[in-house]
Amino acid sequence: MTMFSRASVITQPEAIADIKAEAKKTLELIEHCERLQQLRKYNDWGRFEWSYMCTWANPVDEPFIKLMLSLSKHKYDYGAISMHRWWRRLKAVNQQNLVTFFTYVNFKKQPGDGQLYWYDVYQQCCKTAETFAKMDAVYRDDTFVEMNLRALLGISQQRDIKEAWKEFAKTNHPDKGGSVEKFVLVKAAYEEWLLNAKT
Repeated sequence: MTMFSRASVITQPEAIADIKAEAKKTLELIEHCERLQQLRKYNDWGRFEWSYMCTWANPVDEPFIKLMLSLSKHKYDYGAISMHRWWRRLKAVNQQNLVTFFTYVNFKKQPGDGQLYWYDVYQQCCKTAETFAKMDAVYRDDTFVEMNLRALLGISQQRDIKEAWKEFAKTNHPDKGGSVEKFVLVKAAYEEWLLNAKT
């Protein structure tokens, strides 16, 4: 956090702007954490692992938190592991905006019909069967994970991904002034790629 003396804040407009920016970031983080606490409360303090939830206090994961909160508030029983893996994969293939199309009002399953899995929600996010088939093909294809990761890292097919990731992480970490949104997306794609590369 940037530190300013009282005198410098009064005499330097840029100091005021920096403080406002820091305050805005802090308030946004608090808001994300409050949503996470709500989700944790609805899930009886344990459906999602808290270590995972702590990594979701950022703008990229906000749609997922809102979706899970909506499902929890309307008493849907859902598989947390299934949902978490689904969301991680959506980020890895650059489909994370899909969840913004979801509304619980149009959801076909009723609360109490059995546990909800990512597949059920995924179908509801797509307006037509054709859209679902196209999106699902991308979701299941491991090559799309690598393609998206290479695009995010800005590297060619020949460049080693692990080496490029290390360079990216060193210079683009949010603690070093990098974009939180970009870092979260690249990290999600890299972790998903690494998981598939090992199998």
